[in-house]
Amino acid sequence: MSVIALLHFVVGCGAVIAGFTSLLVKKGSTVHKQSGRMFMVTMLLLSLSGFYLSYARELQFTFLLSAFALYLVVTGWLAVWHSARDRTHVAKCELTFSVLLCLTCFAWFFLGTALNWSPPETEPPYGAYAFIGVCVSVFMLGDIKWLKKGQTSEDNHIHRHLTRVGSSMLLATTVFFLGNNHVLPESMRTMIVLLTPIFSVIVITLFYRFTYLRFRKGT
Repeated sequence: MSVIALLHFVVGCGAVIAGFTSLLVKKGSTVHKQSGRMFMVTMLLLSLSGFYLSYARELQFTFLLSAFALYLVVTGWLAVWHSARDRTHVAKCELTFSVLLCLTCFAWFFLGTALNWSPPETEPPYGAYAFIGVCVSVFMLGDIKWLKKGQTSEDNHIHRHLTRVGSSMLLATTVFFLGNNHVLPESMRTMIVLLTPIFSVIVITLFYRFTYLRFRKGT
């Protein structure tokens, strides 16, 4: 294992730990903010090392996953941290990135299937590119609505933050537990053990996405 690959693995472990901590603790608390910052930093490092490993190993699908993860965590962070006066400019940049990423995913899908390219042995079939393209397009539509809103409330920012950070955490846990589970002891490589963290992220994210603001207003 190369130094970059080892760093990628270690940072990935840190991202999963920091992400679950941020999801489970009280929102707005010091632990939540610190673990959230740690999650953002580790996800940035994970995406950058993913770009390098994708280039070094000639892997196109993981390159797109790294770009998707980078997009989700950055836009989720910007939803609660950038100033209101910069919102339109930032929203345009976010939409531009999501459009380009979406087009790239579908371009690879159509070219791969139309020209009958054989994907590398370690890569999924080209249908997976279309699936990622559909996922990106959902967030792209969110970027369009976000740009059209103009004035946005604090509730809008929190909703966007919860959805995108939770989605980046879902991507990180899915890749870790389903794509890289060979690093785990064989006794842990059962479907129940591997799927539990993934479904936990989904449940927790949906819970906070649809109940947190209602609970906050009632307190």
